[in-house]
Amino acid sequence: MTEAQAAPAGKARYLIHAADGAPLADFLALADVDPEITVVDVIGPHDAPHTAVVEISADKARVLELHFRSTGTPSHQLTIEPDQPLSLFDSMQAGPI
Repeated sequence: MTEAQAAPAGKARYLIHAADGAPLADFLALADVDPEITVVDVIGPHDAPHTAVVEISADKARVLELHFRSTGTPSHQLTIEPDQPLSLFDSMQAGPI
Protein backbone atom coordinates (compact mmCIF):
# COMPACT_ATOMS: atom_id res chain seq x y z
CA MET A 1 0.00 0.00 0.00
CA THR A 2 1.36 3.41 -0.90
CA GLU A 3 0.99 6.53 1.21
CA ALA A 4 -1.67 7.75 -1.22
CA GLN A 5 -3.68 4.57 -0.54
CA ALA A 6 -3.27 4.71 3.24
CA ALA A 7 -6.27 5.67 5.33
CA PRO A 8 -6.21 9.06 7.09
CA ALA A 9 -4.94 9.14 10.66
CA GLY A 10 -7.39 7.51 13.06
CA LYS A 11 -9.19 5.71 10.24
CA ALA A 12 -8.79 2.28 8.70
CA ARG A 13 -10.27 0.50 5.72
CA TYR A 14 -13.21 -1.82 6.18
CA LEU A 15 -15.27 -3.96 3.82
CA ILE A 16 -19.04 -3.72 4.00
CA HIS A 17 -20.69 -6.64 2.26
CA ALA A 18 -24.34 -7.14 1.40
CA ALA A 19 -26.16 -10.39 0.83
CA ASP A 20 -28.42 -8.41 -1.54
CA GLY A 21 -27.64 -5.22 -3.52
CA ALA A 22 -30.55 -3.20 -2.13
CA PRO A 23 -29.28 -2.76 1.44
CA LEU A 24 -25.80 -1.82 0.21
CA ALA A 25 -27.37 0.83 -2.02
CA ASP A 26 -29.19 2.16 1.04
CA PHE A 27 -25.94 2.18 3.04
CA LEU A 28 -24.09 3.99 0.22
CA ALA A 29 -26.79 6.67 0.15
CA LEU A 30 -26.30 7.22 3.90
CA ALA A 31 -22.52 7.16 3.53
CA ASP A 32 -22.73 10.03 1.04
CA VAL A 33 -24.10 12.31 3.75
CA ASP A 34 -22.10 10.98 6.73
CA PRO A 35 -18.82 12.92 7.11
CA GLU A 36 -17.34 10.05 9.18
CA ILE A 37 -17.53 7.63 6.21
CA THR A 38 -15.34 7.83 3.12
CA VAL A 39 -16.27 5.38 0.36
CA VAL A 40 -13.02 4.31 -1.33
CA ASP A 41 -14.38 1.76 -3.79
CA VAL A 42 -17.50 -0.19 -4.67
CA ILE A 43 -17.21 -3.78 -5.92
CA GLY A 44 -19.71 -5.60 -8.10
CA PRO A 45 -21.91 -4.77 -11.06
CA HIS A 46 -22.65 -1.05 -11.44
CA ASP A 47 -26.37 -1.56 -10.95
CA ALA A 48 -26.02 -4.09 -8.07
CA PRO A 49 -22.79 -3.66 -6.07
CA HIS A 50 -22.21 -6.19 -3.30
CA THR A 51 -19.22 -4.77 -1.40
CA ALA A 52 -18.00 -1.30 -0.42
CA VAL A 53 -14.51 -0.40 0.76
CA VAL A 54 -14.77 2.42 3.29
CA GLU A 55 -12.44 4.42 5.52
CA ILE A 56 -13.83 4.89 9.02
CA SER A 57 -12.66 5.01 12.61
CA ALA A 58 -12.67 1.88 14.76
CA ASP A 59 -15.44 3.46 16.85
CA LYS A 60 -17.60 4.02 13.77
CA ALA A 61 -16.95 0.43 12.67
CA ARG A 62 -18.22 -0.86 16.04
CA VAL A 63 -21.33 1.31 15.78
CA LEU A 64 -22.03 0.05 12.26
CA GLU A 65 -21.45 -3.58 13.26
CA LEU A 66 -23.93 -3.27 16.13
CA HIS A 67 -26.43 -1.54 13.85
CA PHE A 68 -26.08 -4.19 11.13
CA ARG A 69 -26.57 -7.00 13.68
CA SER A 70 -29.65 -5.41 15.22
CA THR A 71 -31.41 -4.50 11.97
CA GLY A 72 -30.31 -7.24 9.58
CA THR A 73 -32.49 -10.06 8.37
CA PRO A 74 -31.14 -13.18 6.65
CA SER A 75 -32.11 -11.89 3.20
CA HIS A 76 -30.90 -8.28 3.67
CA GLN A 77 -27.91 -8.47 5.95
CA LEU A 78 -24.88 -6.21 5.86
CA THR A 79 -21.60 -7.29 7.41
CA ILE A 80 -18.44 -5.36 8.19
CA GLU A 81 -14.86 -6.56 8.52
CA PRO A 82 -11.39 -5.00 8.45
CA ASP A 83 -9.88 -4.84 4.97
CA GLN A 84 -6.81 -7.07 4.98
CA PRO A 85 -4.16 -6.61 2.30
CA LEU A 86 -3.66 -9.63 0.07
CA SER A 87 -0.22 -10.99 -0.67
CA LEU A 88 0.88 -13.72 -3.03
CA PHE A 89 3.73 -14.52 -0.67
CA ASP A 90 1.46 -15.37 2.29
CA SER A 91 0.65 -18.66 0.55
CA MET A 92 4.35 -19.54 0.41
CA GLN A 93 4.40 -20.24 4.17
CA ALA A 94 2.77 -23.62 3.55
CA GLY A 95 5.56 -24.53 1.14
CA PRO A 96 5.92 -24.54 -2.62
CA ILE A 97 3.13 -25.98 -4.77
